[in-house]
Formats: sequence, C-alpha cells, structure tokens
Amino acid sequence: MVAGFFRECTNPDCGFRYPDLNSNCELAYCPKCGEVATVASRINSNQKNLYVSESRLEIIPLLDNIRSVYNVGSIIRTCEGFGIREIILSGITPTPVHPRMDKTGLGSIQNIKWVFANNGLQKVIELKAKGFQVISLESSQTAIPIGQVNKTILQKHLCLVVGNEKHGIDPEIQKISDLVIAIPMSGEKESFNVSVAFGIAAYHLVMVARV
Repeated sequence: MVAGFFRECTNPDCGFRYPDLNSNCELAYCPKCGEVATVASRINSNQKNLYVSESRLEIIPLLDNIRSVYNVGSIIRTCEGFGIREIILSGITPTPVHPRMDKTGLGSIQNIKWVFANNGLQKVIELKAKGFQVISLESSQTAIPIGQVNKTILQKHLCLVVGNEKHGIDPEIQKISDLVIAIPMSGEKESFNVSVAFGIAAYHLVMVARV
C-alpha cells in the first residue's frame, strides 16, 4: 500500500527532493521552483520495526516541573516506544490535556497511563515505599556516569526522574534518590535537552537490563 512518494524536481538548477505524503497523483510540481517533480521512490505504509522485544524492567518516569509542552510530548512518545505504560507529571509539568501536546506526542499518550501530582517529592516518597528504585538524571557532584550503571545495581522496578530545563530536579528528590546519574558531555554545553537526555537514559537502562 502506497502512503506517498519521494519526489525530485526535474529542474537541474533546483533538484529539490522531498516527501509528498498521502498522495497518489503521479504528477506534481516542485514547491521550490514550480517545475515538474517526478516520483523518485514510493513510501510504503506497512513498514514495521523488526527489533521489538520486552524489557524485564518496569520503569515509571517522573517529570519534575518540566516547563515545555513540546519536551513533555517528546518524552511521552519516547516512553511509548520503549513500552513504558505509566508516566507521572508533577508540579508545573504540562499534561496531555494541553492543546499542543499531541504535536510532539503524535498520539502516543493513548497507549500510556498518565498521573498528575501536585507534589513530585511526595510522589517519589510513595514510590520508594512501594519498593521502587529511584534514579534521578542530573548533573551534580553526587552523580555517577551513566556508563557505570549496570545490571547488578538495577532493581526490577524503577522510577526515572528528570527535572526542570533550567533548575534541574528538586534537591529534596535528589537527596532521597537511590542513584543520581549523569550523561557525560564532550561539547561546551553543560547538558542535553531534557527530552534527549531522557531518551539516552531510558535506552541505556532498558538495554543494560536485557544483557
């Protein structure tokens, strides 16, 4: 089944190549220069990810006072990709009722249970009481490089906390965390975007647990 095409402009001075989704028309015109754009290849809608496997971990992310609705939506989409089934949003973190959430979440929230908590610290205390290992993702003096996190120190039930884009995770949450981990940086910036950092950390934890 064809979901669209990749097209290429026939104008040699342009050569613009672009996806034309949800189109079944062979003839189209280049949006850059207006010349005819031919079908270069077809896009199939039935492609599936062959690398699907179950994780032995139960990970519940807790988003502590994240400001950006787009970061939250991106994290939710990442969660869905890893098979994470529940996420906690606390403080000023936008919830899926926000009208712009689905722009980055791409409908992923339909597959994930979300819970809102006024007080992220209290929620972390509750999860610890239930036996969850709390891991905070934060660049701090107490943090260990994420590469040092291995299967022997991970428990089956995890709460992965990420925090505010500017101020980080609540210091009181960091104090009661079982682990504080950081992603080493090689560039001049001190940290990754929070949604990118979450994806790196979640991937590492899931993969380490499968080894």
